[in-house]
Amino acid sequence: MPIGTRIGPNIDQATPEDINSYQQQIGSLMYLTTKTRPDLAFSIGLLARYMANPGPEHWKTLERLWAYVYTTKNIGLYYQSTSELPTLIGYTDADWGGDLATRRSTTAYIYLFMGGPLSWTSKLQRTVALSSCEAEYMAIKEAIKENLFIRSILNEIAPILEVGTYKDLYTDSNSAIELAKHASKHNRTKHIDIQYHFIREKVKSNDINLLYIPTTKQLANSLTKPVDQRELSVFKDQIGLQQLKVVTTGFNKRI
Repeated sequence: MPIGTRIGPNIDQATPEDINSYQQQIGSLMYLTTKTRPDLAFSIGLLARYMANPGPEHWKTLERLWAYVYTTKNIGLYYQSTSELPTLIGYTDADWGGDLATRRSTTAYIYLFMGGPLSWTSKLQRTVALSSCEAEYMAIKEAIKENLFIRSILNEIAPILEVGTYKDLYTDSNSAIELAKHASKHNRTKHIDIQYHFIREKVKSNDINLLYIPTTKQLANSLTKPVDQRELSVFKDQIGLQQLKVVTTGFNKRI
């Protein structure tokens, strides 16, 4: 998706046939992005917002997305074991007011484990954020919830959390970090729903280590907005999305 792309609602009414076809294609792509292709998460999430009434602009973007999928059909996620202690590292970001129809922000996070992504998302926030700090704060809440969920699963599989690092969550918003650590200094955030303030509880109890990272190194940035080819390539490399090799053994072929 070209950098700076802004897609809004269709002003005309699409035909039932077009709506059905659009919904089927988006459904197929959604299955792909939730399983093996984090690089498609933002684009598909954006197009999915208009499944009820797609227009020419949505179809054009969808065709471009299919072309990208075709040219990258042989890439996949790669995981590897190492001699180092297991780590679970999270990145979270938000695009403030990016949705043209509702002015809601996009929440994104991605968690890496054993060299590859274990969980990722890109979705609209439920309410309108009044500042970029608030949007980032809401995104952090969702990322912490996912962190706790992943850790509960890992503990069921093996007691690895006692020897590895699993609390680190990176954000490029210093103001959101300050808000999470020093509530008394931010009287202008009293309007934020109380559900988001469980962030402070998790930070205070040392369940989460909230860290700052520059935007240029923020992996979740590619899940919140269109980015250029260079940033997309870096994103794919850093999350272990690589070209898969076909190994032929006798009459059997496997990837």
